[in-house]
Amino acid sequence: MLKHTHRIHNPFTSEKLATLGKALRLEPEIRVLDLGSGSGEMLCTWARDYGIVGTGIDKSQLFSEQAKLRAKELGGADQVEFIHGDATGYVADEKVGVAACVGATWIGGGVAGTIELLAKNLRTGGIILIGEPY
Repeated sequence: MLKHTHRIHNPFTSEKLATLGKALRLEPEIRVLDLGSGSGEMLCTWARDYGIVGTGIDKSQLFSEQAKLRAKELGGADQVEFIHGDATGYVADEKVGVAACVGATWIGGGVAGTIELLAKNLRTGGIILIGEPY
């Protein structure tokens, strides 16, 4: 099996993910949706550190498989799930407290469309997390 060695696929670091989790005031059991989740490092570390429950969607089968392995490695495999699929237009069955897309706003045709897509997944009072590396 081909292995990709990067766990974070943008200019973020593990420390920045931890700082972002603190800034969002993540609480145990909050549901997080990550569209374009890559290798799942954000959801996996937040499951371990904050007790979130999350779903990641990514079109790369390699990344989705690596995310599942990372969840097992960090002990959060029962808290997060990773779906191999196209996040374009994805709407979850259950609304989430944090709807995220970091580094993949192409899924909504740009930032504005991605914000609209994330909003469809968000519960009242939830937070949209969107970002692009540059």
